[in-house]
Amino acid sequence: MVAGRRAKLPSLDAGLPPGALRELLDACRSTVRDHGWDSVIAALEDTAAGRSKASDSILSGTVAAGAALATSGWAPLLAPLVAGLVTTVTPPRETTFADAGPVYEGIEIPPAKGANGPLAQARQRRMLAILGSAQAVGVAASLSGGKARNQGFATGMMLPGAGFLYTRDPARFALTAVVFAFSLLLWFGTGNMVLPPVIWIGAAAYAARRASRSNRTWRRAALAVAGATALTALEVGRHRRRSFAQQVAQAEAANVFLGQASRPLEGAKRPDVHVADELDDEELALTRRFVDMANQAPDDWSNWNVIDQFQPAALRYQINAVIDALALQQYTRVPAFKGYLEDAQRQLITRYLEKKVWGYWALENLWGNLEWDPDPAKRQNIMMTGYFAQSLGLYQTVSGDLQHSEPGSLMFTWNDQRRYPLSYGALCASLAADYVRSPWGLVVCEPNWIFSLCNMRGGTGLRLHDRLHGTTYWDQIGDRYRRGFQQELVRPDGMVNGHRSSRVGIGAAGLTLSADLRNLVPNVADRGFLLLQAACRTPDGEIATPFRTDDRLLDPGNYTFNPLAGYAMVMEEAREAGDEELSRGVYRELRERLHISIDNRGWLVAEGASILAHAGLGRALFGRHGGWMDIVEKGMPAIWQEGPVIDSVPYPQVMVARAVSPNGRDLGAVLRTVGRQERVTVTFARLRPGGRYTLTGALEDAVVADDAGRARVQVEVAGRSALTLTFQNGVENR
Repeated sequence: MVAGRRAKLPSLDAGLPPGALRELLDACRSTVRDHGWDSVIAALEDTAAGRSKASDSILSGTVAAGAALATSGWAPLLAPLVAGLVTTVTPPRETTFADAGPVYEGIEIPPAKGANGPLAQARQRRMLAILGSAQAVGVAASLSGGKARNQGFATGMMLPGAGFLYTRDPARFALTAVVFAFSLLLWFGTGNMVLPPVIWIGAAAYAARRASRSNRTWRRAALAVAGATALTALEVGRHRRRSFAQQVAQAEAANVFLGQASRPLEGAKRPDVHVADELDDEELALTRRFVDMANQAPDDWSNWNVIDQFQPAALRYQINAVIDALALQQYTRVPAFKGYLEDAQRQLITRYLEKKVWGYWALENLWGNLEWDPDPAKRQNIMMTGYFAQSLGLYQTVSGDLQHSEPGSLMFTWNDQRRYPLSYGALCASLAADYVRSPWGLVVCEPNWIFSLCNMRGGTGLRLHDRLHGTTYWDQIGDRYRRGFQQELVRPDGMVNGHRSSRVGIGAAGLTLSADLRNLVPNVADRGFLLLQAACRTPDGEIATPFRTDDRLLDPGNYTFNPLAGYAMVMEEAREAGDEELSRGVYRELRERLHISIDNRGWLVAEGASILAHAGLGRALFGRHGGWMDIVEKGMPAIWQEGPVIDSVPYPQVMVARAVSPNGRDLGAVLRTVGRQERVTVTFARLRPGGRYTLTGALEDAVVADDAGRARVQVEVAGRSALTLTFQNGVENR
């Protein structure tokens, strides 16, 4: 009797050339056929535990065939695959994954066990095992003195293009290195994981072919490549150890400061929800720029930066950033105004549905996940679902308009046969599913890369949806999110990695972006701001940014060197935390470096800066102390939701610089116009039907609301005009 389960393996003969690989596959098939899966698994477990040798067990035939394969031409391909498989299924030495351990909430930087988190370390070990196995096979092939084509292929698998060193083709080696470097750039920029291995293996195969047709070979090329790789690895390891020691020392020094610092927006430091000062000329000019761009036809992309749809300059990020800035302005300055602000946000949401904006995902999903499916919300597309969810949540917060939560209200049309009817809720459901599936506690985007900013947008989008619609997404994922963020994205010195590869574990430092992060991982956000705040002041207390002399500050929205984006970030961080002196001081420094003016269209223009950077400036200028935290966590107070509003003014002749209902019955506003005096009609809404209101600043002294709670009044606006509406009598409760 044969022990265990029986299994009929499919035939492997068809199309398979004779040789070591076929013999190994036949040996595997015979072992399973003769002994059953249970016995094979038991033998593997005994071998792994050291209780027996594979050569003395039922696996002996497979082991012998494998040994023969190790010296064949298949070894350079199979060895890295096996190494990757073994290190993938082997659990990391650390156990503090996103699902385990307490969530650290302290502001001080915790002691680091290593330069990277446990999952990043596991991915790096896998990468090193794959590269190391390729070196071993290449050296073994060289020492064995086998066929030239096998040696050429094995050498080529050690390093991209190294096979051309074996064939004495240095020019082809250099060309391959350049092309491979470009493929890595595409991998980083677009998630294309197909091109790098295709170039690497293809170059190795071509070198093998040339080796088989030529006697001009360098038989010690593999040894030279292995030696150079070993020296490089030693130097990288030395640099990593030195960098880790420096980061630990920086953390210790920072903790001395952090231990005495107090957290911004904590307890009584966080103000109540309020409206900030009225918008000034520059802020209104920037608003006009955004509103005019929003009012362009959906397929008109003039005045936008159209460069690529994969990296930060992508149109989707520009649209999201403008929506976010306008929503923040409406919340912090004009909560009692709708008009052109809400119209612009709705137009931008419609613009987002253009295929030009979201169609990138079909390619990224194809070459990143090896799947052809343009569905933008199926999985891992947090650079759409996360950003758009945040923008939709902000718009719903300030407008009360929930139309985009209706099933199918967001129609993404690929072609006549492929349409994807989505909604705000559908985007959040997809996001939450991605978070639950991820072992990192964070969502992978641009298949392979985990970006801290994308996950800030995704987390905020879910928090907004929970507050608006009563869902519990954040309750489900919050602990894993905070744990994963701190373990895998925060460096030993407290800096936040801007991105990390989910497949090879590498990452790079970025920015903390405390305003965006405070609603999600508040201790990391507060730590980042306090260190930034300290870095922006000289020992004598003067305000001076660390990059005031840096002429190579990158504008991510157009890939040029322009300081606006970096300065706007610091301005926003300071204003959100309540350090108005720092925010204004940084703006003064920016004005000394960059020409900012209002052009003949009435738009604020920072010379050479992108739309994305201008939107960042919008958030910095429109914000207030605790403004972003409030719009996400608290939303609109009841008196703002129920009180009277200015429904419309004739834009662009008149703009609203401030509008708020202080008590849910009355309204105060400031109107602005540029140029000559204007007599305009101002429409009020959400009044008490039949209620009588007195007016100041209008041509009429009083007005009575109609049955729909609306009224129109005439106002003379010259420069700046204050307007108040005060309830006198009528139906007290609607």
